[in-house]
Amino acid sequence: MNADEIVALVRRRIESRYRRLLFVHKELERLNALAKLEPAAKKTGTVEKTPGVLDLSNRSFEDFVFSRINFSIYKKIDTEEFLLLFCEGLSDYEDAFYMKFFSMNREEVRKVINASYVKAGPVYLCKKSSHLLLSIMQTVHTSLEFAPLLGSGDIAGRDQIKAVAGVLDGLVIRHDDGMETNLFIPEAEKKALLCGTFHPLGKACTITLI
Repeated sequence: MNADEIVALVRRRIESRYRRLLFVHKELERLNALAKLEPAAKKTGTVEKTPGVLDLSNRSFEDFVFSRINFSIYKKIDTEEFLLLFCEGLSDYEDAFYMKFFSMNREEVRKVINASYVKAGPVYLCKKSSHLLLSIMQTVHTSLEFAPLLGSGDIAGRDQIKAVAGVLDGLVIRHDDGMETNLFIPEAEKKALLCGTFHPLGKACTITLI
């Protein structure tokens, strides 16, 4: 890839990471009341059976959270969002990520998604829902276990990747909601070659990119 192609790829991948971070922050705000139950649920596995409080005695806190997720958002997805997050966006995670959560490789996960959705005008409609599909969609949508922004599949060799990080240092990417993501090389370079400070809902969030 030439320099322009690399920058275009980086911008696309930064956008997909930003949208995931933004969605997670919005979900955290929506589930703020639920989060208050976490300490008691994790400590005892239950909550008191009092009016207005849900009983967690027969299921884990993680199962409870999963049951409260608004899965209706995966019934119909905007084409741009679908391609960015659930097609191209599958490259945002390492192959080991898919084995860890689903005991499937990336292409097997892709086949599940493709078999479950059909393009209908400006959106993708879910034609075949299942617990597995919803688990895949939610996990891919909200996990922050990102793979490096660029890897050996994009550019051969660490030296070349390091050179590209130098080119990207100082790059500012503006998103549709007006927020900006700033790319930079950390001063005390250890394992990280490039970091990015995102601002979902205006809150600074810095993650390692390469």
